[in-house]
Amino acid sequence: MVSGPRAAGPTPRQRRAVATRRRLYEAAMAEYARVGLEAARVEDIVAAAGVSWGTFFHYFPAKEDVLLDAAAEICRAYAAATVAGLEAGRDTESVLAAAFGAMSRAAGEVTPSAGLRGRMMLYVLGHPGRLTEFLGEDIAPPVTATAAVLAEGQLRGEIRPDEPPEALAVILLYAVLFGARRGATIGRPPGSTPLGRLALSVVLRGMRPEGLLSLGARSRAGAVPRRPACRSGRRPPC
Repeated sequence: MVSGPRAAGPTPRQRRAVATRRRLYEAAMAEYARVGLEAARVEDIVAAAGVSWGTFFHYFPAKEDVLLDAAAEICRAYAAATVAGLEAGRDTESVLAAAFGAMSRAAGEVTPSAGLRGRMMLYVLGHPGRLTEFLGEDIAPPVTATAAVLAEGQLRGEIRPDEPPEALAVILLYAVLFGARRGATIGRPPGSTPLGRLALSVVLRGMRPEGLLSLGARSRAGAVPRRPACRSGRRPPC
């Protein structure tokens, strides 16, 4: 039996480029952890990595773009967890809870401080197109991965079907991420569930089909009937 042609592996030049980018990333993240993003100097980063200024800006047009590499690793962990949960046939909330747990663990591994994690989250949310470019075709962005879970939930009758899963995914992600960020930086009220977990539970509750029905019932029940006018044109007494 004649086998087909083997796929060509990376060339030595490509391997060197990957190694250079990795050295720059590690040097930059170490410097950010040491002095902070704003105070970090590119000359110190390139000196630690053993490359030139031009090499840094070839891979990272801005200092903040280094954070996108970290975000890509976090997105990889999140997307992998959503796929694993769907393949295991778990319910929507269980899949997403596990995925956000994987995201949190990955964030702790790739970003050395809570402050830097916060800056990364704000930069990613403010530049969603840039993150998508970094992810390429191999890693599903968080909105896409979350929408896939919610779409499966719609098919199972777990999630309300009247809105596109992509729209629901955006709402859920912003609520959970900002809730978790608030809890990490300022803390949560005494006795409260961790805010990220609480946000997931509350938002999903509003996405249940029964939540949609109860909302309609409350709207009908809460409608204030118009008072008939008296024949004289005056309103009746209360």
